[in-house]
Amino acid sequence: MITEAVLRGQKVVLVPSTSDHVEKYHQWMTDPKLLKDTGTNPLTLEEVYDMEKGWREDADKLTFIILANGESEIAPLPMVGDANLFLKGKPGDEDFEAEVGIMIAEEAYQRRGFAQEALRLMLTYTTGSPTSFSCPPLPATVPKPPSPFPILPESLVVRIAQDNVSSIKVFERLGFIETRGANAFGEKEMRFSKKVPVSTPMSS
Repeated sequence: MITEAVLRGQKVVLVPSTSDHVEKYHQWMTDPKLLKDTGTNPLTLEEVYDMEKGWREDADKLTFIILANGESEIAPLPMVGDANLFLKGKPGDEDFEAEVGIMIAEEAYQRRGFAQEALRLMLTYTTGSPTSFSCPPLPATVPKPPSPFPILPESLVVRIAQDNVSSIKVFERLGFIETRGANAFGEKEMRFSKKVPVSTPMSS
């Protein structure tokens, strides 16, 4: 999905995916642990270029590249991961859901609150609901969510490997609860719930 939005937080800056990010992403996709955590098969460089093109052009996908924030301009900031939203169906349909994905690939930036802040920024942007995720207001320069956004927070779902404890904790802090136990692939399902108070620590 084409977007020009740049979302800046205290620790991270989220920028639209471009072909400039492909080679670094391809390097990540050679790491056995990352492949296991993300449920991804090894990808060739050509396959990653095709995938990145789909992220930009497919109407049912939204991908941001996560950069570590700093005082310099956006271009030199280190690329540390990505955050994704995959739409299944159309907003308003009974079976519509928006599946969330997050990866902090650079080990030096893991368990430091980068994933939680990146998710808060992306989910606040796509739902138009800053209070749901305890996220500071987005900068005035960030455009309003384009069609088919905004989506209802209750439409958000994530499927995580049951042994990926750190990711599970991140989503629990954001108000997600387990709705289905591990499937045949060892993934548990979690959905956003208004009934769960969102905690603010950002240690993962």
